[in-house]
Amino acid sequence: MVYINSLGTTELFTGAYNKRVEQNKSKVAAGVQRAEHKDTMTAKEYLGSSVEISEESKEFMAGVAERKAAQIAEKEAAKAAEGGNAFNGTGDFKQQYLVLSENLYNNGFYDKLSDEEVRDTEQMLKDITSGMESINGSGLNRNFSTDMSHEAAKLDLISSVNALNYFADKYVPEEMRDSFKDIIKQYESYNSKKVAAHKSIYDLRDESMAAMPAPNAVNVSAAVKKTQEDTKASMEIGRVKHTKEQEQENKDEYQALFDSLMQKQDSVGNIFSSLQNTLVNYASGGSKNSNVLAMLNSRNLAAIHNMSDYWSRLL
Repeated sequence: MVYINSLGTTELFTGAYNKRVEQNKSKVAAGVQRAEHKDTMTAKEYLGSSVEISEESKEFMAGVAERKAAQIAEKEAAKAAEGGNAFNGTGDFKQQYLVLSENLYNNGFYDKLSDEEVRDTEQMLKDITSGMESINGSGLNRNFSTDMSHEAAKLDLISSVNALNYFADKYVPEEMRDSFKDIIKQYESYNSKKVAAHKSIYDLRDESMAAMPAPNAVNVSAAVKKTQEDTKASMEIGRVKHTKEQEQENKDEYQALFDSLMQKQDSVGNIFSSLQNTLVNYASGGSKNSNVLAMLNSRNLAAIHNMSDYWSRLL
């Protein structure tokens, strides 16, 4: 597959920090060359001429960034109108955070940042999108035994979209924000389809066992009894179904908690404890079975921790 970047070329964007490293290497190399030729240059050639920039030129240059952002936004809007999505082609060989970072790079967001700030910003984008990244692509680079559950993926998408919009509102300059938020909308659209189709191996196992008769062997060892209890728990989870109204209510409940988080009405720890409880209650169909609850908490703990971690740093 040929990757087409946001500017319509086939150059592969590998990250703003990598670009910065390449530029620094080029500057060092250019400095060495200048030093080697310094002795053979005339004073005028070495020092150059004194140049004064007119007010008209300064005004023109001040508007370059704004025009550049508008041009990129126009191209992205045209691409979206044609049914394209900037995240098409991501997966095994191109990570989603690079699409977001490329938009910032093209708009000049990184120009005044230090090398460390560029690196940290890209790492934040990478962490925010890591959940969706884990279910993207063909599966060549996926660890199916640690895959997020379908319900955790739904929560992760809501979390990451909120985090990206929070990042945009807090850190991205106003003249670049609309362009970046358009990319976030494409991220949400692209990953909504991925989430809808995603099921972990445990989701598939639970569904396949839902209609099976429950194991009822008696006078068995503690190990066999534990296996039977786990089997019954999987069967119970596999039988859970939700109406569209319940799905929307669950989504609204998640969003209300993220609104509280962004308004700093409670701690990150408390909010994510509530999010985990909401997820488990919904995925279990409101079950009170301790084995069911323990199983769902265990399966979704890593995803909850990842979301909690990047929100702690983002806030």
